[in-house]
Amino acid sequence: MKKTILAVLAMLTAAVMLAVCTEAADLADAEAKAGALKSLGLFKGVSDTDFDLNREPTRVEALVMLIRTLGEEDAALKGNYTHPFTDVPAWADAYVGYAYETGLTKGISATEFGSGNASAAMYVTFMLRALGYSDANGDFAWDNPFALARENGIVTDEIDLTRFLRADAVAVSYSALNAVMKGSKTTLADVLIGKGVFTRDKLKLTAGVTPEDLVPAEDAVTPIFKPEPIYILPVEPKDPGLPAAVDEPAIGD
Repeated sequence: MKKTILAVLAMLTAAVMLAVCTEAADLADAEAKAGALKSLGLFKGVSDTDFDLNREPTRVEALVMLIRTLGEEDAALKGNYTHPFTDVPAWADAYVGYAYETGLTKGISATEFGSGNASAAMYVTFMLRALGYSDANGDFAWDNPFALARENGIVTDEIDLTRFLRADAVAVSYSALNAVMKGSKTTLADVLIGKGVFTRDKLKLTAGVTPEDLVPAEDAVTPIFKPEPIYILPVEPKDPGLPAAVDEPAIGD
């Protein structure tokens, strides 16, 4: 009996250690991706040394992260954008106003943006809209955007669809740089380069390759960051829909 108990304890200890090591490896990977995005000017942590990746972002935080990924923070802060929501903190008015007027968000009602934590579906919906897709026009379902997101490579098997952390938002944003804008051969990274957010050489160096390593063919889509493995379609039944306090269908659309 004693040997059996010791064997069980040893197995439990090994399992715990494996889980800890896996979590540490995942966090290290997320930190590396956050660092890459930061070097491109697309991400900021809570300080110069802390990305705070191991917690759930609020809806407002997730929206700000998205706008930075799109290279639109300056435009948001310097514009005169407004929104109809009464639950947005003053510091985030410019961001939410920009997102509302450009169609990235519609809020949870005519007067509420939503003050809870962001879900995977919310952030992925925002990102798909940024890539030119429209849930209002039937490109995807706002309460389950994962099939289209997988087709575009922005949702991978590293994303926690149930407990969506800042690390998961970083992973989606990182993968989205390789995603192609709807109806074109142009990637999000190409769009950002065209807008002067960063240079192609900077992107390649950030991804760990030299400018000479990649010479894109004319009109070809050239992934810079190595894509993560994606799930095989069709969508798994475990994909969660959005909870009540999330982006709903376009109000007035």
